Amino acid sequence: MNIVIGSGPAGVACAAALLARGRKVMMLDAGLRLEPEREALRAGMAAKAKADWSAAERALITPRMQKGAVPEKLSYGSDYPYRGTPAGSLRGSHAQGGLSNVWGSAMLPYRARDIADWPVSVAELLPGYAAAMKLLPVSAEHDALEAEWPLFTEPKAALTRGAQTERLMRELRRHEPKLRARGVRFGAARVAVRAADCIYCGACLNGCPRELIYSARHSLAGLQAQGMEYVSGVTVERIAESAAGVEVFARGGRVFSGARVFVAAGVLNTAEIMLRSTGRCQAVLLDSQYYIFPWLQWRAAPDVRRAALHTLAQMFVEIDDPAISPFGVHLQVYGYNDIVGATLADKLGALAKVFPAGLLLNRMLIVQGYLHSAHSGTLAVRLTEGGVQVTPRPSAVAAEKVGMVLGKLGGLAGMAKAYPLRPLLQVTEPGRGFHAGGSFPMAAQPKDGQTDILGRVPGWRRTHLVDASVFPSIAATTITLTAMANAWRIGNLAAQLED
Repeated sequence: MNIVIGSGPAGVACAAALLARGRKVMMLDAGLRLEPEREALRAGMAAKAKADWSAAERALITPRMQKGAVPEKLSYGSDYPYRGTPAGSLRGSHAQGGLSNVWGSAMLPYRARDIADWPVSVAELLPGYAAAMKLLPVSAEHDALEAEWPLFTEPKAALTRGAQTERLMRELRRHEPKLRARGVRFGAARVAVRAADCIYCGACLNGCPRELIYSARHSLAGLQAQGMEYVSGVTVERIAESAAGVEVFARGGRVFSGARVFVAAGVLNTAEIMLRSTGRCQAVLLDSQYYIFPWLQWRAAPDVRRAALHTLAQMFVEIDDPAISPFGVHLQVYGYNDIVGATLADKLGALAKVFPAGLLLNRMLIVQGYLHSAHSGTLAVRLTEGGVQVTPRPSAVAAEKVGMVLGKLGGLAGMAKAYPLRPLLQVTEPGRGFHAGGSFPMAAQPKDGQTDILGRVPGWRRTHLVDASVFPSIAATTITLTAMANAWRIGNLAAQLED
């Protein structure tokens, strides 16, 4: 029996690889779910038109704002995806499907230059990317991004962009050769969502009433149909190896035995499990620095607050400028959403009388940016009696790099017909963007605290770390698709080893 710990994206991808090789799989999972009363409201919304939603149903997808901060993302008003894990800029998850219940669903693969320091090549990840895309729905388009970021699938449907981002796309296309010469590429956002069924209710960031945004828990039924045994209510504490196999020790004195174990519990939970199992007391997590700023267009769109739209990423902008970073910068462009509206009103304060929020919103795009881990902060993870304690460590260069990104966009304002608003820039502390990993990085010749290319710490043969914990670095682009691809790669190769 092969044991997979965790039901997040890496866990389901690894399980899929093992099952495809004919291996028996048991998935252990804490498995928290949305509260029944909230699920009942969500299901009621899914069965009705938006105009018929009740006040209680609308409250389910109304964001809870945090003054002066980017609000923590909830699922239908619930914090269940984070429940039972330490509070902080980076959160773990005990939910069925893990943090994919609250992710933004953006997807891009890594390039060779992104992982030049990995002992694994992009070519070795390609089969995993293709396999991962079979598990996911996708909204995508054929565009200029494909030359460096393959689709790995044929797009069947794409979400419709709002008026704001459609105008930006038109302006950038007019100057595409010039932009490319300056290291800028752009295209449609690729998001894991069933686009054909979208009703453009604008609730994406708070919880899709029709559950169109992919969560890894959506893959569990298919894996179980292939023979996977799913065991919920299990919180793993540590692992031990023997000559015969592995033993997994969980809360409540429960013990599970198998030939191999694949740890995909999410980077914080995986760190806690492996620190307890190896006798280490601390580790360091890498991060892809996350920041957010408005991109103000020169012309206003029609009233965006009344428009039918989706609120996931609508465009990707990729910047390759050696003066900023040899690894590249990834930007996700969003149109209007209610979180932006509330945040802007809070930022303006008394100035709202002079600069009405509504007028600004019709011209305002929101950009979420990410830097490579080489230019980002880290997180110190220390094992305590009560779990893990996480301490963010800011980077000395991240703010400078972010400033250079905004300077780059400012220099392109004439082509984009939009200008970044530096006064409203927020550079968050490490971990806040949830693009973290590398606590047990892969190495060609692993030392203490590292892993081999199959995710095994030195001296261990049957325990494989398969989530982003094994990333030697974190690229600026999205993390989940590569976490799935690498987990599939490890599962596929490990299934070919003799037990």
